[in-house]
Amino acid sequence: MPDPEIPQNPEIRFQRQGCQREPLGSLGRRLLAETVEACAAAEATLWLISEEGVDMDGVLNHGKTPEVIEQLSVPIADSVVGMVAGMGQPMTIGPEDYRNPTVDEKTGTPTLAMAAVPLFADGEICGALSVINPRDGGLFHSQHLEKLQWKAYLLSLLLADRYEEI
Repeated sequence: MPDPEIPQNPEIRFQRQGCQREPLGSLGRRLLAETVEACAAAEATLWLISEEGVDMDGVLNHGKTPEVIEQLSVPIADSVVGMVAGMGQPMTIGPEDYRNPTVDEKTGTPTLAMAAVPLFADGEICGALSVINPRDGGLFHSQHLEKLQWKAYLLSLLLADRYEEI
């Protein structure tokens, strides 16, 4: 049964394949590239709540292994991006904090720090935007979250604008 905290409105569910099609895929990837630069991060990922409402699907990624991440899912109940989507609140973690090991194991890239913010569509949470591993080797801070929230807002506008194509 889906987590009651996650919106159950099927009209805000976006499918992974629909988000990867053009022109949404290239526009989304461009926004992710800008997110990486704005946050001085190693990579950025757009995660959307799965159609079943139990997982976060990696939909678009700007980083070393997009072909891997864009096929991965992590449980909402056992992941940072799931917690962000479930609570609707931004979050940062450091090297000692728990994270779901699935992505690190599949990509071979350790997550040393992460920042994630919720993504909204029609006023309801539909996913999360995350960045990992600041280039300076430190942690993400409030100014990174502000930039990340702005990019998440732009991504939500892009999703809403392209909804009929998805």
